[in-house]
Amino acid sequence: MSLDPAQMKQRFIQMTIANVVLMLVAAGFAIAHFSYGVDWALYGFIGFIGLAFVVQMWFVRGVARDNKRN
Repeated sequence: MSLDPAQMKQRFIQMTIANVVLMLVAAGFAIAHFSYGVDWALYGFIGFIGLAFVVQMWFVRGVARDNKRN
């Protein structure tokens, strides 16, 4: 089991940046919903939280796929 550390680091950084951006957008929707009473913003909040989870699963799947190859 030899995973390429440089490739894993690159994927981890990509996942982290994507999650930070998605969480900031989700926080914006949460603020819009809870502070300003925008009802539909709750759906945006839930959607962007879900997208952040999908990005994390992309990272885990990529590591698992690389682990199978070796």
